Amino acid sequence: MDKVRILVIDDEKVIREGVERALSKQGYDVTKAEDGDLGLALLKEREFDIVLTDLMMPGLDGFAVLGWIQENRPHVQVVVITGFATVSKAVTAMKQGAFDFVGKPFTPDYIRVVVNRAVDKLTMQAETKQLREEKNRGLEAIDKSQSRLKTVFGCMAEAVLITDVDSVVVLHNPAAIKLLEIQTDPVLGKPLADSIRDRTAVAMVAETIAKSVGVTREFAPGTISRKFLRAYCSPVTTEQGEVIGSVTTFEDISAHKEIDRMKSDFVAMVAHELKSPLASVEQMIYAVQVGCEYESENSCNALHTRMTARTKDLLRLIDNLLNLSKLESGTVVFNLEAVRGEDIIKDVIEITTPQAEGKEITLSYEPCGEEWWFNVDYDHMRTAIMNIVSNSVKYTPDGGHVTLTTSLSGGFVNFSVKDSGIGIGKEDLPNIFDRFYRVKGKATRHITGSGLGLALVKEVVEAHQGYIDVDSTPEVGTTFVLSFPLARQNGKPVEELQVSA
Repeated sequence: MDKVRILVIDDEKVIREGVERALSKQGYDVTKAEDGDLGLALLKEREFDIVLTDLMMPGLDGFAVLGWIQENRPHVQVVVITGFATVSKAVTAMKQGAFDFVGKPFTPDYIRVVVNRAVDKLTMQAETKQLREEKNRGLEAIDKSQSRLKTVFGCMAEAVLITDVDSVVVLHNPAAIKLLEIQTDPVLGKPLADSIRDRTAVAMVAETIAKSVGVTREFAPGTISRKFLRAYCSPVTTEQGEVIGSVTTFEDISAHKEIDRMKSDFVAMVAHELKSPLASVEQMIYAVQVGCEYESENSCNALHTRMTARTKDLLRLIDNLLNLSKLESGTVVFNLEAVRGEDIIKDVIEITTPQAEGKEITLSYEPCGEEWWFNVDYDHMRTAIMNIVSNSVKYTPDGGHVTLTTSLSGGFVNFSVKDSGIGIGKEDLPNIFDRFYRVKGKATRHITGSGLGLALVKEVVEAHQGYIDVDSTPEVGTTFVLSFPLARQNGKPVEELQVSA
């Protein structure tokens, strides 16, 4: 508290001065009044924290002063000064709101003790008031924050479902009912499986809670909604890391999917329209090259060769566009069959060897030593592997080497393509499987390409339940690893080998 202000009202001068001496030494600000009328006038003009008043005074007595204080300054602490003969009146004054009383005569120490108690009470009241105000401000802030969150939550276009650790719905926004087309009422307090019939969506939430990881899924129309939805489910954890529930958002991506479909249809249409004329141009170049009597004299051969190479590049680009468009639209039908790994790899090596020889690149193959089979569409898988090997040759300087190896582990075959090429920087690695993405730099300036080959590889690999990994160091080389589930090993099904093991 600031300096405590005290008013002493008493008709005896010796009492007034005695109280002033006793309290001034404590650092209190003491004001004196010789009767009740002057004391009341001072109370009306100035602010005081404590009033010490005599009860029996000529004119306005202490009871009148106490009554005015209780009505107009209820925060002021009143200490009654009285003689022993009027103790009963002092008790009456306390019943009317006085804090304490001091009997005449009194010692300086005693008056200081009583006043200090009154000061302690004032301090406690001030602290209580401050805490109450802070609490009220906190509650008001919480109310405003909750109101804002409720408003935002209710206005979100995305559907939001919040569950507890047992996958029971504890909260949802209005968009969840509309977007997910939930028919059950109410949703709150019920297991998610009662409101969403799709097992994949329920399993997604269960996986998030069980593994404490975020999970993303896409749901085609007709599963949990008539819309095409993308869902992201994340765990809700305590500060100690304990999972206590999940939050799942469902976003309507129907418009995006329709745009992608239109883009794919357009690309497929344009590519298809370009392929036939280019194929005709290639045949005509060949016919001119074969039938040209001045081929060797006028260096036409080099010109025709370059024209043929560029035409083949365009045809390859168109094929990649068509294949990628079909893969993304889901219209490709994979004719899966058990293929011996050695056959498809040797086929790829045979096709890419002339390219490697043209740059004096050593193309070697190190098999694992065991016979293995996998279930793939032969043509699509050969194209994917050939794109990887061809890229390695393309981005390896003349005289370098490209090594193909295979290994078997955990029911998978790992097909590795390692080169001594220009490598890929860390900033480019995350993007190399994006459509039309090409690494830019001095080393790649004169290397032609569309940026579709690796995007096509990724689509094919994932369509065969495989995965692809890449590791690269600039100016050292790059290693691609394609992994696929084994179908047979040494003529026996993989399941039989695992049981035997």
